[in-house]
Amino acid sequence: MVGVPLVANELSGDIRLSPGDRLRYLAGNALRNLSGPRGAARVRFFEPDLARASEIAMGQSPGRLLTELFLEIELQRIVQREDLSVLELGCGSGSMATRLARLGYRGRYTGIDIKDRFDREVACALPLQAEFVEVDAHAFQPADRYDLMLSVSALEHIPEDALLIARLPEFFKPGGLEIHVVPSGASLGLYLWHGFRQYTAASIEQKFGPTVEIVQLGGFASYLVHFGFVTMPDLLLRRSIRKSAPSLYRRAVLMALRLDRWMPFFPCAYAIARRH
Repeated sequence: MVGVPLVANELSGDIRLSPGDRLRYLAGNALRNLSGPRGAARVRFFEPDLARASEIAMGQSPGRLLTELFLEIELQRIVQREDLSVLELGCGSGSMATRLARLGYRGRYTGIDIKDRFDREVACALPLQAEFVEVDAHAFQPADRYDLMLSVSALEHIPEDALLIARLPEFFKPGGLEIHVVPSGASLGLYLWHGFRQYTAASIEQKFGPTVEIVQLGGFASYLVHFGFVTMPDLLLRRSIRKSAPSLYRRAVLMALRLDRWMPFFPCAYAIARRH
């Protein structure tokens, strides 16, 4: 996470909520997602590599698996494997640096997070020059400009995210690229109490501008698998089907990825790309 303080009239699912606040969180976010900005935001549906999905599926949620596939495919398509200066918002342990190195990227990686969970032992062994800064995203002042910024499930944890998004262009070199993965408005039913908010395509365009590229990750089949195999047992019943029946869950996820293209609604997440 990169920031969890409460903002006026905005509840965060990252702190312990009373039963009443949980209901207010769900009702407030549902209303925001349904009554938020409207517009003709262009959205591209992500077609995952099913063979690669079968290779790397190891119990992830459908959204997490699709995120891994998207980053692996799209990064190599739009970002050259030259020396890069990379910034990650909400870096956690720094596993993104390992992913970048595995994909053949070299250069300098900076991860920022509000809590220090960075795995320095792993980072030191990478061909990337990796560093960690413990700081709230709103307070971060880049010493240099970056070629690439990444965040995965981070923006929804940031209070007043629009203020940060408005600042991001000053972080980049000319031609720099930012890529974010955020929960869709529909994912409120999957994650329940998670972060401050979810994102619709129209709200993304409103915050990032009309030139932003929006990519839909997942469809209704993945949504149903997540709800039936993850949300219901893990969050509501405190039991894990993913652990007790891993083969069944894996087959269900891979089948969902095949079916999503025929039911391209209720996405798990959106990927956002903005070039500077």
